[in-house]
Amino acid sequence: MKKILYLLLLAPSLLWAQKSPKNIIKVNLSSLLLRNYNITYERSLSKHISFSLGFRTMPYGNVPLEGTITDMIDDKSINISRMRLGNIAITPEIRYYFSSKGNQGFYAAPYARYLVYDLTAPITVEDKSSGQFVQVDRDFKGKITSMNGGLMFGVQYPIWKNRMVFDFWIIGAHAGTSTGILTAEFKPALSADEQAVLQREVDNLDTSPFKSVGKVTANTAQINTEGPWLGVRGLGINLGFKF
Repeated sequence: MKKILYLLLLAPSLLWAQKSPKNIIKVNLSSLLLRNYNITYERSLSKHISFSLGFRTMPYGNVPLEGTITDMIDDKSINISRMRLGNIAITPEIRYYFSSKGNQGFYAAPYARYLVYDLTAPITVEDKSSGQFVQVDRDFKGKITSMNGGLMFGVQYPIWKNRMVFDFWIIGAHAGTSTGILTAEFKPALSADEQAVLQREVDNLDTSPFKSVGKVTANTAQINTEGPWLGVRGLGINLGFKF
């Protein structure tokens, strides 16, 4: 009788040990350096193939690596120090693992990515309404959305009793299209001279490779953008739990 009770108590742990986990929840640790919070769910479909769905968010705030971005942008009318940025990204992907050990080792992952950026872009203009030239920032706020497709390579290995995994994104890239609308509102209304100055700045913005068209009125201004989108994905350190 004691042996039977012992086996009954032991059975759940034996079944758990024999069961091969098909699900993984992972957190990207390296993205935290850029104030990005990234979580991924992966589901094993076979020894070679899995499906994963990633969600990333960056809270609205200062632009990461502000100094580097300032050096890259030649247009001095864009005030990077006052720019604010936030985003979300949803990334479904299919992974093919070249090893037959079950969703581990080197893999190739074709993926799609949907991006939404919340953006405040201050455009600096020269205001002479007081009789002197004064630099004034006009804040344009809005969203830029992008849809992309790409391919990434990486390696994944089990660690700690095969219940945790280490997933390293080696390198990947994606390309697609983007559209955006940025709007500014003015209270009090702009004078005719102020409208003309801001319209000139908007028309002369260097947004290459994106196309931008802007329209300024006394109470509002709007910039519409569209163009190609390129992105790099890689050097990601992920830790996950299998269940």
